[in-house]
Amino acid sequence: MPVVVANRWVTFAAQSLVFFLVSAGTFSSLGVVLPAMVRELHWNWTQAGLGYTFLGLSCGLSSVATAALIRRIGVRRTLLLGTVMLVTGFGALALTHSVWVYLAGTLIVGLAFSLSATVPGTHVLTGLFERRSTLLGAYFTIGALGGVAGPLMYVALAPAFGWRAYWWVFVSASAVLGLFAAGTVPSHVDERPSADNHPDPVAAPSLIEGLYEWSVRKALATSQFYVIVGAYTMYLLINTTAHGFAVEHLTERGVSKDAAAYMLSVEALIGAGVSVIGGLLGERVRSKVLLIVSLIALIGGMSALAWAHGTPGAGGSAWAEFLGHPLMLGYALGVGIGFGLSFVASTMLLLTYFGRRAYLELYSIMCLLSTAAALGPAVGGWARDTLGSFAGVFLLCALAAFIMLIATALMRPPGLAAALRSKSGAAIPMPDRT
Repeated sequence: MPVVVANRWVTFAAQSLVFFLVSAGTFSSLGVVLPAMVRELHWNWTQAGLGYTFLGLSCGLSSVATAALIRRIGVRRTLLLGTVMLVTGFGALALTHSVWVYLAGTLIVGLAFSLSATVPGTHVLTGLFERRSTLLGAYFTIGALGGVAGPLMYVALAPAFGWRAYWWVFVSASAVLGLFAAGTVPSHVDERPSADNHPDPVAAPSLIEGLYEWSVRKALATSQFYVIVGAYTMYLLINTTAHGFAVEHLTERGVSKDAAAYMLSVEALIGAGVSVIGGLLGERVRSKVLLIVSLIALIGGMSALAWAHGTPGAGGSAWAEFLGHPLMLGYALGVGIGFGLSFVASTMLLLTYFGRRAYLELYSIMCLLSTAAALGPAVGGWARDTLGSFAGVFLLCALAAFIMLIATALMRPPGLAAALRSKSGAAIPMPDRT
């Protein structure tokens, strides 16, 4: 038993480090690097925004294929394929001299995100640990810390080495951490990826929960699944749109680039801390409540970003400049809290409402459907080139989140009891497991 415990924690560390790496090099930091790439390579913001769209689309569209690969070839080989894609994608970004190579690089990195991070990571960890909410909270926290590190790494490296060196760092780190993650997957998880056997002692409530597990087809016929998907999509929409254009938006309004980059890092740091809290709360507080709080925070954060601006003549350090702007702090707090709660809440709602058996497919389908969020950067880039401002796009994101907030507040647990009754002829009492 001690060996099993040691192995599963090594697996947790390996999966979390890959998530940290991918988070640092994709959505949170690409927007910080883009202004330098746009100026040096003479692109417009429509072209730059398309890269974010390609990143989001490929990440979401490949999620179902990733689930199928895990079922077919196992987790280890899927992670190895993801490692190759990470090295290739980041290498393309480092070498790019044309918009087409840039778009190809973001497309490949998006594919690698699904193959190496959240889809295999959450599948492995929910199969290894009994306290799933706590472990998912820790996993998403470490991923969020990657979002903190990415912009800060760029601010530190770019003045001396330039933006190409930044991408080469991710090429090297991807090769090392990807191989580590693949090598630490336990054999029973890799060889029987569809099994629901749990290595920990399973308590009676967990055994009872298994009576209520859904098939994928029955779950897809419920409205609750699509409300969860919609709420998850709102975070991705806000994440990609704000991170893609917040730096440029704020610099156009008198904020220094370093202060804007620090704002993104503080947002990610808040998200990391809240992910830990959300994971712990998920053991005691209903996941639906956490999701509602997440959406409220996202609405407030994006509204603050839309109206944020610099102060003419303000001096001092970039940190002092950031801390002196209440609306920038409001964005960091709102979107940070929304980030910290959204992943844990939506993932736990899938497990709570539909069970472990269909989780891998349902999670991957959720990622697939959430690719609608990839339209945000494309529309945002067009709005900047056409209307001269990103503010309207940020306010539209807040409005879309408000609509999902209403839908989530009205959502009730799915009525599997009726489905079981119609199949067996006997009524089975269903607890409110929101």
